[in-house]
Amino acid sequence: MKFGSMFATALAALAVIAFPADASTENVERRLILGGSTVPEGRKQYYAGMRNAADGKNFCGGTLISPIHVLTASHCIEYDIRWVSVGSHFNNGTDDGEQIKVAAVMNHPNFTLELKFSNDFAILELETASSFTPAKLAKADGSDIKDGSSVVTVGTGRLSEGSSALAGHELQRVNSTIISNAQCQTDGGITVDDSMVCVAGQVSMGFCDGDSGGPLFVEKSKKDTDDVVVGVVSWRNWRDGELVLRLD
Repeated sequence: MKFGSMFATALAALAVIAFPADASTENVERRLILGGSTVPEGRKQYYAGMRNAADGKNFCGGTLISPIHVLTASHCIEYDIRWVSVGSHFNNGTDDGEQIKVAAVMNHPNFTLELKFSNDFAILELETASSFTPAKLAKADGSDIKDGSSVVTVGTGRLSEGSSALAGHELQRVNSTIISNAQCQTDGGITVDDSMVCVAGQVSMGFCDGDSGGPLFVEKSKKDTDDVVVGVVSWRNWRDGELVLRLD
C-alpha cells in the first residue's frame, strides 16, 4: 500500500485522548504513565518508541500499523524522529526489539501549531519492514469507541509528575475510561472537536511526559492480536486531564 493511501486509511479509522481539567493553557503539557504497572516482556510489541538514534531513549511513542508504517502524534515530529524501536520492552538501547530508520514522515494535512490540539496525527514510513505484528485500528463506523468503555495506554514516559521524575525503563500500562466529548467539555472547559476522544482517570494516574504518540486501545481478549487501537496520545492537563486523538 502506498504511503499516502495508508495515511488516509489510518485517519479514516482515528482520535486525541483527554482527561477533563482546568481550561487554562499554561497547565497543558505536551509530550505527555503515571500510577500504572509494568507490561510483561514480550507483550504489546506493536508499540514503537520514537528516538533520535538507534540506541537512544524514547521521547515519544507510536504504533506499528503495517510492516512499514508507524502511527504517532504530529507534535512529536518537532523532536526530530530519526529511528523507531518496534517491539522493545525497554526505553533505550538495542537489547531487544527492532531499531529501524525512518524513511519519510507525513503529518495530518489539517494539523498546525496554531490548532495544535486537533488532528495531531502523523505516519512514519520505515526504511525496512518490521517483523512484528501490526496493531488493529478502530472501525471507520466508530463502533469501537464507546462512552464508558475501558481502555489502556502504554508507554515509557515519566513514572511521576515533576521535573525530576524519571522515565520508565520498562514499558508501562494504565487503564482509563472513555467519557463523552460533551462531558469532557463541560467538566473541563476544554474545547473538544470530532478528532478527539476524552478519557477519565484519577489524579496521578494516566500518561505523562514521553508517552505522547502512543496508543490508546481496547483489549478485546487476553491476546494482543485482538487489541484495537482507538486513539493516539496527544496532551494532558498537568492536574488531572488527558486528551487523545481518535481513530474512527
